[in-house]
Amino acid sequence: MTSRILLLGAPGTGAHALADALAAHLATTPLALHVAHSALMDALQAGDAQEQSAALDAHRSAAMTLLMGLDLPCPTPDQKAQHAADAQLRAALGAAAIGYRVVYGPPGPARLRSALRALGSVLGETSPVDEATAHREIRAARLRAYGCEKCSDPVCEHRLFTALTRPPAPDRA
Repeated sequence: MTSRILLLGAPGTGAHALADALAAHLATTPLALHVAHSALMDALQAGDAQEQSAALDAHRSAAMTLLMGLDLPCPTPDQKAQHAADAQLRAALGAAAIGYRVVYGPPGPARLRSALRALGSVLGETSPVDEATAHREIRAARLRAYGCEKCSDPVCEHRLFTALTRPPAPDRA
């Protein structure tokens, strides 16, 4: 049986490009995974309740939902609409009790790696990152330029909290 992975994001967040890259990458593996772009954003913009319901049902049956973060450059006139669309997507997924993971990173290989890390449980990986990568991510979380109140990524918040409560490494004590 093929499991589905659905990607969605506000306009300008690269959801279509990442869906294509992820599908191409996963096609080289023996896993039976189908990657698709979600119809939820279009249904929300159209205001069609029946389409919204069908799109949310698709998310309920998907193995994983990936939501694109708002970290890519966006023209100033479009930022307000992009943030509103992102909030609308998060609210719809939250109201339907559909879990999702947020994908960040510059377009290309870095964003693909971020998506693959988010898919770790679906891909059957218990530890999707090596120790060096985990250390870099913890350090990056501490050095992030924006505040957590603007992030709303539960995985990021958990990683930051865990890093701050972990005792220092023996070589740094």
